[in-house]
Amino acid sequence: MKKKTIVKTTIAVALIGGGMTYFILQAMQSSWAYYYSVDDFAANRAAVKNHSLRLAGRVKQDSIVRDLQKMSLNFTLSGSETELPIHYKGTVPDNFADDIEVVIEGRLDTAGIFQADRLMTKCESKYKAKVK
Repeated sequence: MKKKTIVKTTIAVALIGGGMTYFILQAMQSSWAYYYSVDDFAANRAAVKNHSLRLAGRVKQDSIVRDLQKMSLNFTLSGSETELPIHYKGTVPDNFADDIEVVIEGRLDTAGIFQADRLMTKCESKYKAKVK
């Protein structure tokens, strides 16, 4: 009798643990996107085709085109040697502007335009200590 109880308990713990592990991995998978600079992405464009990834770069000066009706944004992301056209649809961060560092997440479409699902800006001055 005791062996049956131990076996049932072991199976139940294994099933619950396996289920919890599966759900944790599914929740974490969205943050496992690859991270590239614009130049690295351009050099490895074929290798990352059809993959969700993150890109870091600077917004090119005078490249921002906003469509407030459609809540869309087009701009050029610059690296040290390469540029990439970006299309983003959604809420734009308040501090988004020309020549600011951004990180975007999304995929490259067949037309060569990066379709961003997420747009994050870097604002170092906000977190630095103020010297009096």
